[in-house]
Amino acid sequence: MHLHGHTFALTAGGIPKDTAIVLPNSAVEADFDADDLGLWIYCHNVYHAEVGMMTTLGYVQS
Repeated sequence: MHLHGHTFALTAGGIPKDTAIVLPNSAVEADFDADDLGLWIYCHNVYHAEVGMMTTLGYVQS
């Protein structure tokens, strides 16, 4: 998983980063500052999108 425009820390520990390995049928939890408002699309790789490895992340100011 790679979050463009974001740096995050895994809640399980570790240093801040922008990429984490997520194994099949598993999940990770991450903490990050939501300071770049808008709708972000992950991933921009066409092959990844075609096989279901694309998602969006969006947030607004509260």
